Amino acid sequence: GGASINGQLMASQPDAGLVAFAAGQSAGLTGQGSYAVAVGHGSGFDTQGSNAVAVGCLAGQYDQGALAVAIGRDAGQGDANDPDKGQGQYAVAIGNFAGKTSQGISSVAIGYSAGMTGQEDYGTALGNSAGMTNQGTSATALGLAAGMTDQGLSATAVGHAAGQTSQATNATAVGVTAGQTTQGANATAVGNGAGQVNQGASSVAIGHLAGQTNQAAN
Repeated sequence: GGASINGQLMASQPDAGLVAFAAGQSAGLTGQGSYAVAVGHGSGFDTQGSNAVAVGCLAGQYDQGALAVAIGRDAGQGDANDPDKGQGQYAVAIGNFAGKTSQGISSVAIGYSAGMTGQEDYGTALGNSAGMTNQGTSATALGLAAGMTDQGLSATAVGHAAGQTSQATNATAVGVTAGQTTQGANATAVGNGAGQVNQGASSVAIGHLAGQTNQAAN
């Protein structure tokens, strides 16, 4: 247990683990793990893992994994109805709505809505809306809206809107809008606008606007 001030500030709840800390209404309310930290309304609310950190309104609210970090409103929030949608162990989510639901083990999401929903294990999303929805395992998205929707397994997107929609497995897109829409598996696009729309599987486009539209599969 711990001291409270007007019901708003708690050192920890009665069932909290060793040296846990919670500050804010309903922070760390149930099952807060040892050495965990929850700061903000509803942060670490239910089943926060040991050594986890949740800072911000509703950050790490449900089933935050051990050693995970969530900073920002709704960062690493999880889902009240599904414990499997909580923030995974060792995951990092920084930014409002970053890693909000189903963030995988050891994944990283930094930026507003980065890795917001369904970021799989070991994914990396840096930039507002990067890897926002269904980023695949070990995928990398760097830049505003890079790899934003349905980025495939081990795909790489670097640049504003690179690999933005449906970038396939092992594809690489580097440059503004490179491989922006439906880049095929194992395809490579390097340069602004390269392989921008419907780049075929295993094809290569290097240079400004190279293979911009409907480049055939190789």
